[in-house]
Formats: sequence, structure tokens, C-alpha cells
Amino acid sequence: MSKLKEAWKKKFINVFVVVTLIFCSSGCVIDQGVQVMKRTHPHSFSTNKTPLKISKKHYRVFDSNGQRATLETIIYNINNVDVVFLGEMHNDPVAHYLQKQIFLKTYSRYNRKAKPSKRRQILLSMEMFERDVQMILDEYLFDIIDERYFLACSRPWNNYLTDYHPLVKFAKKNNIKVIAANAPRRYVHRIAQKGQKILNDLSAIAKTWIAPLPYKAPSERLKKRFKAFQEKVSAITPVHGDLSKQSHFLDAHNLWDATMAYSLNEELNNSPKALILHLNGYFHSQWGIGIPEHLSQYRSGVRKLVITIVPSSEFPKFDYSLKGDCNFIIITDPKLSPDFQSMPMLHKHRGKQQ
Repeated sequence: MSKLKEAWKKKFINVFVVVTLIFCSSGCVIDQGVQVMKRTHPHSFSTNKTPLKISKKHYRVFDSNGQRATLETIIYNINNVDVVFLGEMHNDPVAHYLQKQIFLKTYSRYNRKAKPSKRRQILLSMEMFERDVQMILDEYLFDIIDERYFLACSRPWNNYLTDYHPLVKFAKKNNIKVIAANAPRRYVHRIAQKGQKILNDLSAIAKTWIAPLPYKAPSERLKKRFKAFQEKVSAITPVHGDLSKQSHFLDAHNLWDATMAYSLNEELNNSPKALILHLNGYFHSQWGIGIPEHLSQYRSGVRKLVITIVPSSEFPKFDYSLKGDCNFIIITDPKLSPDFQSMPMLHKHRGKQQ
């Protein structure tokens, strides 16, 4: 009997080790490299434990010239495009509130309440999920797996439950497809260390999880903006340092942009009349560069609407450093953004960079 117990004990240990290794390799246990990638979004991985009561007094909507607008103005203009970019500061609760409002209002007007002849398929695309977890995301949306396994294996951001879960929950309830748009962070991290050439060593399957090689290099406009942005980030907060000081960090950033744009283009190829709302960090779409540039290269004539949602020390007045940045600018109350005070330079005089 003791030998049998010992055999079962060894078998259990072996199974436990294998399961643990699979669990770790899938990203469910975060290793040091993934932690570094998370720190490239330092304001995205702290959560607000106490729900905030957000209302109209916490934001102001403006057009690109600084003229007052409304959410209704945005919703009206959304129907004229293929892709809406909702650029956020990842830890801004007002931005997440507004994203949900825009998502729900868009779905209500252009799908649920629209006449059949004018009804559009609404899709939600997210930087916060990577392309290699699309199957897991689909399984959750179709009730093949429950939320516990979805959260364990999809590598969600630490602020997923507070900030992005409400949107995914709404999508699940209304049979709305959610696109895991981003490049796997393990590859982005390696590029930051070794450069874009490292992608040539990926397997054929792994290459399906990123933009097809070779993809376009970053534009000169993005290079200038990125250099200024990187200098500010490195000076303000050391948490960005591990990755942002890598010589190839722009290459890594460009992989993010190209891959998200490719994901959007794939969906438009499958559903040409769809309306996609894409969530991303504001720097990926601000000034119409980054993802929007790559998307235009993949898809000539694509119609885009860029919305930037950021806190500003000028609130509630318009921040004229943002003038001309995008189609709509929503200034949010900086008092509600936990990390704004530690990174004010990221949000002041951005529009003056050339």
C-alpha cells in the first residue's frame, strides 16, 4: 500500500509540475519580462478600489479647434466612419466611464434601435488583449469557458475588472465580437532588447500573432513625437525606465501600432460595413499617427475618427496644447486620475512638439 501511495505521490507531483509550467508559459503567472512590459503602461496597473461617481461635471468635450461639443456630437459623427479610436490614459476612471458611454450609445443608435436597412455591425477592439488569446476570448464570449478560466489564461491587465470588464460584459450580453488586437508582449519585449530582426526567428504560427513581416517603419512624425515623449517619461518616472531606455523601444512601439492596425484591417476585410470601436493608449492614435497611419497603409480610404480622452491641468478649460490633435478631445478632471500628478508633463504642451 505504501508503494502505491508513493507512486501516486510521484505522479501527482509530475502532473503538478507540468500544469504549473504550462500555466506559467501561457502568461497566467507573470514573469519578470512581462512585468517589464506592464511597466510600459505605468498608469494602467493600479486600480481604484472605491467606485467613483462620475458625471458630466468631470469632463468637457471639444472639437479639434477647441470649440465646445457634446457626446451626442461624437455619436452623430461616428456613423460616418469605419473605425473609432478611443485614446485613453489607462488609469483615468473618467476615460473608462466615457468609453462605456460611447460604446453603449453607439450600439443603441446604430444597431439595436436602427432600422434593419441602416443597422451596422458593432465590434469592440482592444489593445488590452493580445492576438494569441483571441481563441480564449471567443470561448468566454460564447460561454464555452467560464470567467474564472478566462481571467486565468487571457493575461488581462491588472485593472481589467474595474476598467474594461464592463465593456466586455456588455459585448458578451449583446453578442458583440471583441477583438484581441495587440501583439504578444513577449515579442514586443524581445524587440526592445534585440531589435525588429528578432521577429524573423519566430515560427510560422507565432508570426500570425503579429503584423505580417515586413511592416512599415514608423513615420518621421511619429519618431519626433516619440523621442520627445520618451524623454519626458524617462525624466518623470523610473518605472518606465527598464524598457523605454532600450535602444529599440521605438521598434517595439511600432510593432504594437502595426499589429493593432493589422487586426483592425482583418476585421474590416471580414466585415466591410462594420463599425469598430478600438480602445488604446492615447499615444497610439494621437495626432492621427501610430495605429491610424498603419491602418491607412493597409487599407486605402479607410474612414477614421480619432478621439483623445486625457486629464489636463487646464480643466475645465480647453488645453490649447492639444489643438488640432484629433477629431475630438475630451478633457477630464485630473483630480480623479491617480497617476496624473506624477506625470503632468505628459499632458502639457504636447501639441507644441513638432
